[in-house]
Amino acid sequence: MNKQVAIVLGGTFPHISLLEKLKERGYYTVLIDFFANPPAKPYADEHVIASTLDKETVLEISKQKEATLVISAYIDQANVTACYVAEKLNLPHPYSYETALNVTNKLLMKSLMINNNIPTSKFVVITNIDECADIDLTFPVIVKPTDSNSSKGVRKANSLVELKSYAEKAFEISRNRKVIIEEYIIGKEIGIDCYISNGKATVLITKERRKIPAVLNQNEQIFGCIWPISKSDSDFKLFEQVAERIAMVFGLNNTPLMIQAIVNQGGLNVIEFGARFGGGESFRIIKLATGFEPTSAVIDSYLGNEFAVKHEIPDFYYADNFIYAKQGPFSEILGYESLLDDNIIEYIDPYKTKGALIGDELSSNNRVGVFTVKAKDKRSLMKKINSVLSNIDVIDLNGKSIMNRDIYLNNKSH
Repeated sequence: MNKQVAIVLGGTFPHISLLEKLKERGYYTVLIDFFANPPAKPYADEHVIASTLDKETVLEISKQKEATLVISAYIDQANVTACYVAEKLNLPHPYSYETALNVTNKLLMKSLMINNNIPTSKFVVITNIDECADIDLTFPVIVKPTDSNSSKGVRKANSLVELKSYAEKAFEISRNRKVIIEEYIIGKEIGIDCYISNGKATVLITKERRKIPAVLNQNEQIFGCIWPISKSDSDFKLFEQVAERIAMVFGLNNTPLMIQAIVNQGGLNVIEFGARFGGGESFRIIKLATGFEPTSAVIDSYLGNEFAVKHEIPDFYYADNFIYAKQGPFSEILGYESLLDDNIIEYIDPYKTKGALIGDELSSNNRVGVFTVKAKDKRSLMKKINSVLSNIDVIDLNGKSIMNRDIYLNNKSH
């Protein structure tokens, strides 16, 4: 084989763009994913079934394939494996394996933020359920495993009884058997997508995270975001200052940085961050709204190439909206064709293949698709969203509607 080999860790939907961009650069692509038919599989030259968390197995596969690049663009824990393998094989990577651990392990991340005056909430770490009774925190609190992907295992507890229950579930998810408990801070939850270049942060776009109503939402799920939170750049200086502080403390340079935070009258409070762009629809909406190509930037970051950080101020507001389904065998999403023809929807994509089983617990696994709309103002944006939600449906293999409409209650702009 004359082509260089790129190992891509994770077959998620956003990694379709990663595989396409790598092929454009002449790479032969080998996708590693634990599942037999992940969404990105058809776009890879080759698929190997293995866990992206198994560093030694990925190392052996990379040796066998004589890989010149091991990469993950939009998955936190896979970035750790990529940096580990790259260091072992002396391949290019955006930051060290140690740094990858620091920016993905929530305990290491929180500790370094506290010790370096990066604004974040008060927290404790526990190693067994009995310690819940002795925490010196004010309810409500957020419970999370120290080493899980994204929001997996994250729950809001309003009492000691709930805390013990959610901590037990978090222990089941955590590989190192450690759980973080942190005070819940009231405010608007936002996401900030930046690029760090030569020590300077450029905020590309911001978004407001829209949460499922609390009565249905023990695990802090969102059903979409509004981009940007405003068209003013008055807050960008604060965001960039915090981003540059994070980059300095954690040794990040020439790399994406995604910050999840709470904003209120007290300022900005960092929940967590990742040395990557946001997941979900970020890779598409960043490009649609600003003209910045995030996947190309990630590849250049891995290769050590300088990337020209050029972007535009968004002319429109955008909203991505996950389509949730209730328990059952998924068949298809209906009713969107005329919405596409009338430019109500920018695009709509399924996340599940026909026959996929949807579980009964509300989680990201219940997302069967996504649609995105855009408008000049937020009122028009919400009108479009509600029009789509009124017209589409999700059916199971028996033709029964299984769309979970309850999660969109109180779907109002604010």
